[in-house]
Amino acid sequence: MKLKSILDQINKKYPENLQYSWDNSGLNIGNLDSDVNKIMLTLEITSDTVDEAVKKGVDLIISHHPFMFSKVNQITNKDLKGKLIYKLIKNDINVYCMHTSYDVAENGLNDYFVKLMSYKPSEILDPVGVAEFYDAATKTTVTKEYGLGRIVRLGEGLRALDFLQNLKAALKIENIRLVGDPMNNIESFAVVTGSGAEYFEMCHQKNVDLLITGDMKYHQAIDSKEMGVMVADFGHFGTEDIFAESIIDFIRYICEGCEIFKSDIYINPFTNM
Repeated sequence: MKLKSILDQINKKYPENLQYSWDNSGLNIGNLDSDVNKIMLTLEITSDTVDEAVKKGVDLIISHHPFMFSKVNQITNKDLKGKLIYKLIKNDINVYCMHTSYDVAENGLNDYFVKLMSYKPSEILDPVGVAEFYDAATKTTVTKEYGLGRIVRLGEGLRALDFLQNLKAALKIENIRLVGDPMNNIESFAVVTGSGAEYFEMCHQKNVDLLITGDMKYHQAIDSKEMGVMVADFGHFGTEDIFAESIIDFIRYICEGCEIFKSDIYINPFTNM
């Protein structure tokens, strides 16, 4: 299957133009005319995942985080990023990244996170705009709102401790950081996967009891506690490690005949002690 054909299908459902201006979702390295038979899915592209892709004969890596974010002035095998770019090109490995374009779209990462908890989103936390999406069921183009984060209105009070323990089990996470009293009841929660701690203020404005996200800073925690907004910090990695499993069925659907698998590399840089 040609790379261009695969990317055209992805863009129908998750248009690259939905990404934020600072992002670099899309084809980071590649030849649109190349043949793709083997695809590897990963949250991050690192030295280990590149080595894995080379060893397994991968033609295309699809990652969540952009491989090329900062400006690259030169490509040599003397620096970390240059060495990886050099190896990827030398081994004819294409790199496609689905970052904020996937975060904000319907049935993207935030929706999948909510689905893991067996809930349906009630609304978008931070609406960005409207865009046209391809509906595979009706084979038509539909106009829908998109934006970052999802809010769920529970309709009944749940003890935060019980709710969060169930979520920890679903995500296979042992430790989280919590701002607020775990014995309090919650009637609503919001999810912003990755780094979304700054949304505690928006949660306060929209009467959301609990924000689930990662990367919360100390002073943000102080302010959110003062406002009475509970925040559960599951970590950047903890909220986005589900990327590969969230997208694999869709990639299999559009890439019939290709071998598609999740990376075996565990890339969380942090160790709990």
